[in-house]
Amino acid sequence: MKAETAEVLAGTEAYVPAVAVINLDNLAENYAKIKAQVHPKTELIAVVKADSYGFGAVPVSKRLYREGCRSFFVAVFEEGLEIRENLPPDTTIFVLGGLLPGTEDLFVRHNLIPVLNNVDQSDLWLRHAEKLHKKLDAVLHIDTGIFRNGYIYRDFEKNVDDITKGLNVVLIMSHLACADIPDHRLNELQLARFEEVASAFKGVRKCFAATNGMFLGKEYFFDAVRPGKALYGFSVRKDKVGFMIPVMDVFSRIVQINRLNVGDSIGYGATFTADRDMTVVTAAIGYADGFMRKFSGFGHGFLGGKRMPVIGRISMDYTTFDASGVEESCLKIGNWVALTDDGDYTLEKWALELNTIPHEISCRFGRRVKKVYVGEVR
Repeated sequence: MKAETAEVLAGTEAYVPAVAVINLDNLAENYAKIKAQVHPKTELIAVVKADSYGFGAVPVSKRLYREGCRSFFVAVFEEGLEIRENLPPDTTIFVLGGLLPGTEDLFVRHNLIPVLNNVDQSDLWLRHAEKLHKKLDAVLHIDTGIFRNGYIYRDFEKNVDDITKGLNVVLIMSHLACADIPDHRLNELQLARFEEVASAFKGVRKCFAATNGMFLGKEYFFDAVRPGKALYGFSVRKDKVGFMIPVMDVFSRIVQINRLNVGDSIGYGATFTADRDMTVVTAAIGYADGFMRKFSGFGHGFLGGKRMPVIGRISMDYTTFDASGVEESCLKIGNWVALTDDGDYTLEKWALELNTIPHEISCRFGRRVKKVYVGEVR
């Protein structure tokens, strides 16, 4: 365990059952690493939606601002408002979900720029612009093949002016469906569609690639990229696991130590039965904290340098581990079990073992998992 992590844990209140230690210095290193990956003139627009993927939008965005980031993507209005209230006024904030009826004045009042995904949203924004007698800034999202949200690329076979008249379009963007599969045919197809649509927007900045799109090659960079998970140490490409620097480690306290005999079963459903005499520790983290029930029987914890398999069914508040190989001196109520172990067993590697993505895990950590920061900007 790193000295700074040990210091954080030692200073954590005794009543706190679980902690996510978030290293913002590592976040800053990832930001620099991404910047070195793209063209020198390509802007990095950080994605801080979903409370920065569970890492804490305010401390994350403050640190990224200090590192030189001036533009951010969020998903919904309230996320944008939180960032706006905590960052200097020169920050540009784009709201990916765009407008809902009745929110137009809120966007103007708080200087948030909507990403317009369809004609209905564009009409709302245009009518509000006419009411204010001014052109309003907007981003246009072109759906080039994910078919989820955004203007369908075929719509731009029509006259672009019919869609964008009266708006000050500051950016056009699209989103790749299969960027984590480098040789998928849809990547090049979406790129070609985006380039065709983009050619109609003379002088307007373009943004196409998110994290894995950046790894597909320089032709995907355009004027801006929007890293999200890469900032937090994730890539979700098996050939890139470990390329980014881990930012979060998770710990939970021991609340019970049991000595089991052969034939004793553990937890709801008695899904695990001891085949030998064994030592089991119970840690105070469960599905109410985001440590999902489907993790039962998968993954490991670490105590005293020993790896402990998860055994039995994960419950709302507890997870049990086989601690048979752990030194007796480490088996104390209140000691910390590490659910990740620095670079050896990261959230990213954990997610691969569970056949999920790491940010599904980090986004789910609830308020009982206290976020503690290394390198926080005050």
